[in-house]
Amino acid sequence: MGIQGTNPSNGMKLIITDSNVLFDVIKIDALPEFFSLDFDICTTVFVIEEIKPPPQRELVETFIRAKKLTVFEFTGEEIEEIEYSNTVRDLKRFTDKSVIWKSLQLNCPMLTGDKKMRELAENMGLEVHGSIWVIDELTNRDLISEQKAILLLEKLMAINSWLPRNEIEKRINKLK
Repeated sequence: MGIQGTNPSNGMKLIITDSNVLFDVIKIDALPEFFSLDFDICTTVFVIEEIKPPPQRELVETFIRAKKLTVFEFTGEEIEEIEYSNTVRDLKRFTDKSVIWKSLQLNCPMLTGDKKMRELAENMGLEVHGSIWVIDELTNRDLISEQKAILLLEKLMAINSWLPRNEIEKRINKLK
């Protein structure tokens, strides 16, 4: 399945990220590389509100000011629609609901590290990727060296125990 949504203003492909992937990318020190991908990267205001540590918040706000990260805000009506939407009723966190809802609205792929969110989004026909995919994309597009990819994958494995270790190790071995 190909990437659907495009931003009419610049023709770039849209992709929306949740908190998990954003935190992973921040923690492995790959935010500049992440925003160098050929995507119009978006998120919701609720994801941004979850970034509490001032250094992380300032870092993300730098990319917002540079127009590398688009943050969607919502009207009261949209918030109500998200809250009572049947498609996202199985999710507990409103932040997650807002990301899936916006992804559906924009018909664009979504980045998440949350298994339940991924399954729900895929069942709705959305294209879904995670943190490992981000590193794959950086490598495939020659935005980082293979050595840097190995380093980022090792950092990812160290900071996020929920990720499939075997998939990360497979990629590391392939890159060596």
